[in-house]
Amino acid sequence: MIRPLRTELRRSNAPAVAVLLVVVGGLSAASMYTFWQGQWLRLGYVHTTGMFILMPLALAGGAVLGRRDRRTRAEDLLLSTGRPRWQRALPAMGALGIAVAAAHLLVLAAGAALLAGTYLGLRGAVAALVDALVLVGAAWTGMAAGRRWSAPVVPPLLAAAVLVVQVGASEIAHGDDRLGNLSLMISWPPDTVWETTSSRLLLSHLALGAGLLLTGVLLAAGASVLWRAGAFAGLAAGVAGLVLIANPGPSGIWQLDAGAYRYVCADGTPQVCVTAVHAHLLPGVSADARRALRALAKLPGAPTRAVELRLDTIGENDSDQWFRPKPPPGTVQFQLEVDPGTGRDPDVAESIVMGGGTRWSGCGHGSDDVAQAVAAAWLLDTDTVRLWDSWSGFDYADRYQPEVRAGVQALRALPGAEQLHRVTALRDAAARCEQDLMPYLTGQAAP
Repeated sequence: MIRPLRTELRRSNAPAVAVLLVVVGGLSAASMYTFWQGQWLRLGYVHTTGMFILMPLALAGGAVLGRRDRRTRAEDLLLSTGRPRWQRALPAMGALGIAVAAAHLLVLAAGAALLAGTYLGLRGAVAALVDALVLVGAAWTGMAAGRRWSAPVVPPLLAAAVLVVQVGASEIAHGDDRLGNLSLMISWPPDTVWETTSSRLLLSHLALGAGLLLTGVLLAAGASVLWRAGAFAGLAAGVAGLVLIANPGPSGIWQLDAGAYRYVCADGTPQVCVTAVHAHLLPGVSADARRALRALAKLPGAPTRAVELRLDTIGENDSDQWFRPKPPPGTVQFQLEVDPGTGRDPDVAESIVMGGGTRWSGCGHGSDDVAQAVAAAWLLDTDTVRLWDSWSGFDYADRYQPEVRAGVQALRALPGAEQLHRVTALRDAAARCEQDLMPYLTGQAAP
């Protein structure tokens, strides 16, 4: 068995199919590098979404190999050997399965090499292993179809049909429509860096892979109507599992990865903690966070601990995610926004001191970002700080810089005790979830 398998790996189209899958899968992952840079779980999303195009390619590649015996007019010769059909097909199916699975996992391994030193949880690799099974099943089904129907149009027709079904399902499905599960392209990317594919989604893909494998084996092994009926029953069962097992919508696709969500803390004091997916950033983050904590120490009742804000709302509108439970006493929260160009967050200190340490205190984004920025600049002894749009995430510092600078200058013109009093009043008002904060800096707020 080993010798025929090696021969098929050298002389069949299995290596060519593997190269094609590596190139397409690699280009798909590379095109979204800035999205998953430093994030193993997001690479898993990109990798599994590529199945939208990889599965049709594997199906067509298998059909090309399945046509080989009739195309080369060797079928009658092989039938004369008296060997069972499954035994004749086994070496080619084994070689194609090995090549397809290896190609898919090779792209994942390359991504893991780029992510060395970051959080590499086992959960993020499970989807790739399941998808490798789906690709092998698709290749075997295509090969069996090519052996059964050897017309030259079969390989491109199979690939086109699968693509059309996926695109059509994506277009027709709305909201909680399970028909959208027919498409292997996940339409809802993860909202947070701690999310991984849900167990139900993995089970649905596993059902599809098992159905395709069964279809390929039965269709290649027997010529009777009973064998064919069993093959199509396996295909129907796999597709039904894909459609019915996974819940539709983002809340049914994603779940939090407990390992990625846990806190990892830096050595020394004051304590600074980030989630495990950002543990590789901890040295730089801890230095910036401690600088911010020293700045906040100017205020009475200042926090002595800084932790990364963890969002646990999956599948809801982004604006709802900012309403978080209040942090424990003595703790200030901050959000990490990693710059794809540098691989780090340049605004950790600003994020912590914004609003006197209340920007991420559980109230949601206030409407008075300028007042929060004035307080942050005063605390950090700078003229201004970087400002972000609360909802869209776009930097609009240039637009409000003059206003922030003017506010800082006016505040510093006051006696030192009055400056401290006003910034403390702003912090307390922001912690009470008041929206109009500038009057506390100008002294116009009611005592």
